[in-house]
Amino acid sequence: MEPNELRLNIKQTKAFIDANPILLRLVPRIRVNSGSGSTLQDQPARPEQTFRLIDQTRTSGPEPGTVQTGDGQQRKVEFQLLGNPDAVIGVYDYWIDGQTRYEVGNLIFRNPYEVRAQVVRYGEK
Repeated sequence: MEPNELRLNIKQTKAFIDANPILLRLVPRIRVNSGSGSTLQDQPARPEQTFRLIDQTRTSGPEPGTVQTGDGQQRKVEFQLLGNPDAVIGVYDYWIDGQTRYEVGNLIFRNPYEVRAQVVRYGEK
Protein backbone atom coordinates (compact mmCIF):
# COMPACT_ATOMS: atom_id res chain seq x y z
CA MET A 1 0.00 0.00 0.00
CA GLU A 2 1.35 3.40 -0.94
CA PRO A 3 2.12 5.83 1.93
CA ASN A 4 -0.54 8.35 0.84
CA GLU A 5 -3.19 5.64 0.60
CA LEU A 6 -2.22 4.26 4.02
CA ARG A 7 -2.35 7.72 5.58
CA LEU A 8 -5.85 8.31 4.14
CA ASN A 9 -7.10 4.90 5.31
CA ILE A 10 -5.84 5.55 8.85
CA LYS A 11 -7.54 8.96 8.84
CA GLN A 12 -10.84 7.48 7.56
CA THR A 13 -10.80 4.67 10.14
CA LYS A 14 -10.21 7.17 12.94
CA ALA A 15 -13.02 9.44 11.66
CA PHE A 16 -15.44 6.49 11.48
CA ILE A 17 -14.58 5.41 15.03
CA ASP A 18 -14.77 8.99 16.35
CA ALA A 19 -18.29 9.42 14.91
CA ASN A 20 -19.65 6.88 17.46
CA PRO A 21 -16.86 5.86 19.85
CA ILE A 22 -16.98 3.46 22.77
CA LEU A 23 -14.26 3.49 25.45
CA LEU A 24 -13.40 0.01 26.69
CA ARG A 25 -11.11 -1.65 29.18
CA LEU A 26 -10.97 -5.13 27.69
CA VAL A 27 -10.31 -8.01 30.06
CA PRO A 28 -8.05 -10.60 28.42
CA ARG A 29 -8.31 -14.27 29.32
CA ILE A 30 -5.88 -17.14 28.87
CA ARG A 31 -6.60 -20.84 28.62
CA VAL A 32 -5.26 -22.80 31.59
CA ASN A 33 -5.15 -26.60 31.63
CA SER A 34 -6.55 -28.37 34.67
CA GLY A 35 -6.98 -32.02 35.58
CA SER A 36 -10.43 -32.15 34.01
CA GLY A 37 -9.82 -30.04 30.89
CA SER A 38 -9.15 -26.34 30.57
CA THR A 39 -10.64 -23.08 31.77
CA LEU A 40 -10.29 -19.45 30.79
CA GLN A 41 -8.79 -17.25 33.50
CA ASP A 42 -9.09 -13.47 33.63
CA GLN A 43 -5.93 -11.41 33.37
CA PRO A 44 -5.48 -7.75 34.37
CA ALA A 45 -7.60 -5.41 32.23
CA ARG A 46 -5.94 -3.74 29.28
CA PRO A 47 -5.61 0.07 29.32
CA GLU A 48 -8.69 1.94 28.10
CA GLN A 49 -8.97 2.08 24.32
CA THR A 50 -11.38 3.69 21.86
CA PHE A 51 -13.34 1.47 19.48
CA ARG A 52 -16.54 1.51 17.46
CA LEU A 53 -19.08 -1.25 18.02
CA ILE A 54 -20.87 -2.10 14.77
CA ASP A 55 -24.16 -4.02 14.99
CA GLN A 56 -24.24 -6.91 12.49
CA THR A 57 -27.69 -8.32 13.35
CA ARG A 58 -30.12 -5.89 11.76
CA THR A 59 -29.96 -7.52 8.36
CA SER A 60 -32.48 -10.34 8.64
CA GLY A 61 -35.29 -11.91 10.61
CA PRO A 62 -38.12 -10.44 12.69
CA GLU A 63 -36.11 -10.60 15.89
CA PRO A 64 -32.52 -11.44 14.96
CA GLY A 65 -30.03 -12.58 17.55
CA THR A 66 -32.46 -13.96 20.15
CA VAL A 67 -31.66 -17.26 21.82
CA GLN A 68 -34.26 -18.99 24.02
CA THR A 69 -32.95 -20.48 27.27
CA GLY A 70 -34.53 -22.60 30.00
CA ASP A 71 -35.04 -19.63 32.30
CA GLY A 72 -36.30 -17.15 29.72
CA GLN A 73 -34.73 -15.19 26.91
CA GLN A 74 -31.08 -14.46 26.51
CA ARG A 75 -29.74 -12.29 23.72
CA LYS A 76 -26.77 -13.49 21.71
CA VAL A 77 -25.98 -10.90 19.11
CA GLU A 78 -22.98 -10.42 16.87
CA PHE A 79 -21.10 -7.20 16.36
CA GLN A 80 -17.84 -6.08 14.87
CA LEU A 81 -15.44 -4.17 17.08
CA LEU A 82 -13.38 -1.74 15.01
CA GLY A 83 -10.16 -0.30 16.39
CA ASN A 84 -7.32 1.85 15.21
CA PRO A 85 -4.25 -0.04 13.96
CA ASP A 86 -2.51 0.15 17.35
CA ALA A 87 -5.46 -1.37 19.26
CA VAL A 88 -4.64 -4.34 21.48
CA ILE A 89 -7.34 -7.00 21.40
CA GLY A 90 -7.42 -10.78 21.60
CA VAL A 91 -9.78 -13.71 21.26
CA TYR A 92 -11.72 -14.25 24.54
CA ASP A 93 -11.25 -10.61 25.63
CA TYR A 94 -14.47 -9.31 27.17
CA TRP A 95 -16.16 -6.37 28.84
CA ILE A 96 -19.35 -6.01 30.85
CA ASP A 97 -21.92 -3.25 30.47
CA GLY A 98 -24.56 -3.50 33.21
CA GLN A 99 -25.82 -7.09 33.04
CA THR A 100 -24.64 -7.60 29.49
CA ARG A 101 -21.40 -9.32 28.62
CA TYR A 102 -19.57 -8.76 25.33
CA GLU A 103 -16.92 -11.28 24.27
CA VAL A 104 -14.45 -11.30 21.39
CA GLY A 105 -15.04 -14.53 19.49
CA ASN A 106 -12.67 -14.04 16.60
CA LEU A 107 -10.15 -11.61 15.20
CA ILE A 108 -11.44 -10.86 11.72
CA PHE A 109 -8.32 -9.11 10.50
CA ARG A 110 -5.57 -6.71 11.37
CA ASN A 111 -4.03 -4.52 8.72
CA PRO A 112 -1.91 -1.35 8.70
CA TYR A 113 -4.94 0.95 9.13
CA GLU A 114 -7.43 -0.95 11.37
CA VAL A 115 -8.15 -4.00 13.49
CA ARG A 116 -11.53 -5.78 13.48
CA ALA A 117 -12.94 -8.44 15.74
CA GLN A 118 -16.20 -10.37 15.93
CA VAL A 119 -18.01 -9.76 19.21
CA VAL A 120 -20.90 -11.72 20.71
CA ARG A 121 -23.26 -10.11 23.24
CA TYR A 122 -24.80 -12.22 26.00
CA GLY A 123 -27.37 -10.94 28.44
CA GLU A 124 -30.63 -9.12 28.81
CA LYS A 125 -30.48 -6.31 26.25
